Amino acid sequence: MERPLSAQTFNEARYYLEVTPCPSCGRGPLTPEPGPRPPANLPVPVNAVCSHCRSTHSFVFLCRHELPPTGVDSEIINPTDRPGDLLDLGQWLSLFYSLIGLAGRQGVPIIARRLGYQASLCLSEALKFYRPGEELPPAEAFFHPDSQAAFRNAPEKFTRTRLLGLRDRLPSPDRMADRLRADEAPAPRRWYQFWK
Repeated sequence: MERPLSAQTFNEARYYLEVTPCPSCGRGPLTPEPGPRPPANLPVPVNAVCSHCRSTHSFVFLCRHELPPTGVDSEIINPTDRPGDLLDLGQWLSLFYSLIGLAGRQGVPIIARRLGYQASLCLSEALKFYRPGEELPPAEAFFHPDSQAAFRNAPEKFTRTRLLGLRDRLPSPDRMADRLRADEAPAPRRWYQFWK
């Protein structure tokens, strides 16, 4: 078996597949085939299908943290304060913009709220790359060539102030999580609906 890619959680692995170009056609995104979430600290092979050319590719991930199968906590990406090793700051920002755009175009409020929450978690991952008191991220926050080029060409798009401004336009992650928990709760039975 090939050397596993180290991920904090399977969500981080899933987002990694989403931003990784397909080895066959160079496009994507890659989507993991359905299956149970892998257990923590065991190398697990994952097959991913390219949404463009439909080819299947195999990856091996070793996830450090296990997540519940459902509920708001199943969306956690990285329960630590340190950035992960799979995606760089530019890739997390790309995911943020993609998810927030999907949320804005979504006609179903519950789905829009979940996408918005996922976007806020991606933005939180991007902010983990900044050192205390520094406005620009360190060079090692960018390890993907496209992200490195984007930072060289427009460093002003990666200032901490700008990212904090994006975060401030959203409800707090805790408030968003509470709303998602309310969405998941069964609807209360009305007193007059005794037959239910």
